[in-house]
Amino acid sequence: MRDQSPHSRSLIDLAAVSLMWPNGRPPDKTVQSAWMQDLNLDGLVQAFRADSRYVPFIRQTLTALLTDPAVIAWRQAVLDDFRRNPALVERVSAFLPRLAELRTNQALFGTKQRHLLLETADRLSELELYVNMVDGLYEALQAADLHSEALKQLRQNLQRVARSESFEALRSELPELQRPLQSFASLTVGINLNAQLQPESAVLLGINEKRFGEARSFLSRLLGMPAEETEESGLAPLHYVPSDPEQRPLSALFRDLERLIAQVVQPVARALSRYVRISSGPLVSLEKELAFYVAAVGLMQRLEARGVPLCPPEIAPTEERLGVMEGLVNLHLALREGEPLPVSNDVTFDDEGRIAILTGPNSGGKTTYVQAVGLAHVLFQAGLFIPARRARLSPVDAIFTHFPALEAQQGRLAEEAARLRHICLKATRYSLVLLNESLSSTTSSEALYLAQDVLCGLRAIGVRAIYATHLVEVAEHLDVIEKAIEGDSAVYSLVAGLKLIETADDLKAVPTFEIKRGLPQGRSYAREIARRHGISLEQILSARREPHT
Repeated sequence: MRDQSPHSRSLIDLAAVSLMWPNGRPPDKTVQSAWMQDLNLDGLVQAFRADSRYVPFIRQTLTALLTDPAVIAWRQAVLDDFRRNPALVERVSAFLPRLAELRTNQALFGTKQRHLLLETADRLSELELYVNMVDGLYEALQAADLHSEALKQLRQNLQRVARSESFEALRSELPELQRPLQSFASLTVGINLNAQLQPESAVLLGINEKRFGEARSFLSRLLGMPAEETEESGLAPLHYVPSDPEQRPLSALFRDLERLIAQVVQPVARALSRYVRISSGPLVSLEKELAFYVAAVGLMQRLEARGVPLCPPEIAPTEERLGVMEGLVNLHLALREGEPLPVSNDVTFDDEGRIAILTGPNSGGKTTYVQAVGLAHVLFQAGLFIPARRARLSPVDAIFTHFPALEAQQGRLAEEAARLRHICLKATRYSLVLLNESLSSTTSSEALYLAQDVLCGLRAIGVRAIYATHLVEVAEHLDVIEKAIEGDSAVYSLVAGLKLIETADDLKAVPTFEIKRGLPQGRSYAREIARRHGISLEQILSARREPHT
């Protein structure tokens, strides 16, 4: 026989578990805004295609830049479970609106000081939602093949609640508790008239389970057309009661109605007092987390449909300051439907080189490459997969970017210098620095000198960095930078590729969008084009030595 004591019925609480944080959520930290704009974070958030109420949570998750490998691994495992169980994703997606409805109520049932009828009706609605969500979510997880500790723990907690005697009692009693309120569909009122046929007094005659509807027409009555099964038809059109109680007619009658309803509701309210301490907080707290994973899986499915490879990066220790990605593509370009997939490239930050000087032609893929590296770290440190074939990454403690800004021409160099100085003061050896055409506001000779000093400073700090620039001279002075200062961030050269295409009357160098290690090749291509047109230095001198015809 079940234990019917109030105490045993008051503890149907779901043990809290987070799908995002294995050991509790830490305080939110302030993030910089520059990289969010330079990496087009808004575009990344929009790519999740989540309901607007979840957008702030997704943005906050992406900008947090987690550094704890345990938290990143926790999320990767949860996401992988969702990815492998499409039916689970579909069912959870259907649960989200109901969880949102549950969230609108207070986390602890029965604390609202309102009219007894409203309090009782709301509490019944909340309990019904709670029961449905516990049962539905448990069934969905029970049917899934789970490997992540978070989802297995959630399933176990839901099972403990769903199979408890107290919960089974609540589930079986809810229909009976709801029945009295469901019977309040309409009331029969008796009205006494005076000699002039004006209303003189009124009394409540009964409570009905059917609503009253509009009067049926003479034709419908003549033809014997039945009224709606759920309604009783009146003799005249329905008259609606004003929402303002002060404007309601027959106010004494309405007070009698409230007393009558209270008498019927009180036994239900007393029965519900056994469940007053049930907290929906742990269940409600899962809503945004579940929405995040559902949206993330949707993003992954769109990328995979485009033929983009995805992988969960292997998590390297922070101290290694490692960044290896094979076949990385820029996420923004990969999501452009109807366009060819972007060229994939490898990325390497290790003991042989942590600061890359990337040179190449304009529109040759330099900015795309730099942005792809930053986006990959944002995804990785949110616990998501990245668009690459394989990856092994150490978390970064911050991302610093310096992309071209829309400053006025006057004083632009001073503004650039201030931003670069801020980066050099704030970055640590665990930071990622992404510079895109920095110092382009001054002459080439000045930019070369300034760039070398900035790169020397970054080398001394020990950051991981990419400096994309049109100044090929910077890459040609690697030895100068290396010798200028000691540091464990070696500097190396990356080149945005070009290939020569021979046409009927020309030889053109066109970008391949491939980024590879090597020294700048622009000058060799220029020499080949000059030779093609007969204006190389050797050709000019040779022509001058030959006798003119």
